[in-house]
Amino acid sequence: MKYLILVRHGEYDRAYHLSSNGREQVVALAEKLKSFVNGSSVIIFTSIADRARESADILCSFFGVDYEKHEILWSENDHPANFLGTLNLVRSNKDRADILILVTHIEYVEDFPSYFTENELGTKLRSTSVGKGEALVIDCQQKTLTHVC
Repeated sequence: MKYLILVRHGEYDRAYHLSSNGREQVVALAEKLKSFVNGSSVIIFTSIADRARESADILCSFFGVDYEKHEILWSENDHPANFLGTLNLVRSNKDRADILILVTHIEYVEDFPSYFTENELGTKLRSTSVGKGEALVIDCQQKTLTHVC
């Protein structure tokens, strides 16, 4: 795996589905992520939440792949993030593609990169605040972190 990309779902409405602005955010993000993908093999994993799956649908249409749903990527008030489980999910799939994209929620996008880089790459990269429809790209070879917004 060359890149691990963590995508925060786009803005959503009261029913927890992507709003029209949320769809526009994810389309714009997909355009920006094309430079990282650039013909590489891609796998997309998504949270089970509607807003994340709808964001993953948009990314899938750009990169010509399907997504896999994983409940472990969902987090909310009564469903805390599981970083060890997510690390194991990434580890067990890192040889399947050049790029692994996780479409998930703020807790994962902002906090998991430091956990991942410390436990998998032997370095701790600091995350930054990530808005809806934005992403963090971890270059696993160069050990760098890029905020894509």
